[in-house]
Amino acid sequence: MRGRAAREFRGSVLVADDHAVSRIGLMQLLQCRLNVTRFLEAERFEQAMDLLKERDLTLAIIDLLMPGLAGPRQIARVRALRPDVRVVVLSGSDARQDILDALWAGVHGYIIKTEALDQLIDRLRYILSGEIYVPPILAELPPQPPKSLDAPRTGRGARPGCADLSHRQRQVLTWLVEGKSNKEIAKELNVAEGTVKAHLAALFKTLGASNRAHAAALGKRLI
Repeated sequence: MRGRAAREFRGSVLVADDHAVSRIGLMQLLQCRLNVTRFLEAERFEQAMDLLKERDLTLAIIDLLMPGLAGPRQIARVRALRPDVRVVVLSGSDARQDILDALWAGVHGYIIKTEALDQLIDRLRYILSGEIYVPPILAELPPQPPKSLDAPRTGRGARPGCADLSHRQRQVLTWLVEGKSNKEIAKELNVAEGTVKAHLAALFKTLGASNRAHAAALGKRLI
């Protein structure tokens, strides 16, 4: 699997982190395990925004605490400028709101820095395959009440369409509309029930749903 993933990688990777040791270590890991041959480095968020102009950019890995980045939601600027690039947050923060805000901004994955190296590479492979990775810890964190039944929204006040959801999110939404339980969905996907809960949390955030029933009602209009 590792050899196949390495041969398939194309393009360059942007590593945006103000800590040189972290950048260098991550680049060495990606070079060894994913056969990445070209890197772009940024110590500040605005520098990262400039480097997004590189045509062959495939993947952008961004640290939340880098200078110039006011918060996770500002990463929406990256997605707006380069919708073709896979964007990943690699952060030391496992705070629920940081994860949800990053997902709201449209990131393709949120990876916590405490992950083992093998897991980190597996998460990146998963994201590069076209899926969205949500850390399972999100399902274990206490939920926060939504600010509004209509928030958040994407674009200019419009709700996201089915095309805005990942393949996995569409699967989960379909089974949710059919009335399947988390346990049943986990069996369909062959994953842990906690992973399903994490996918649901991300799905609720994307749809602007306040709860399971609200998401199912919105899903009936999309699928």
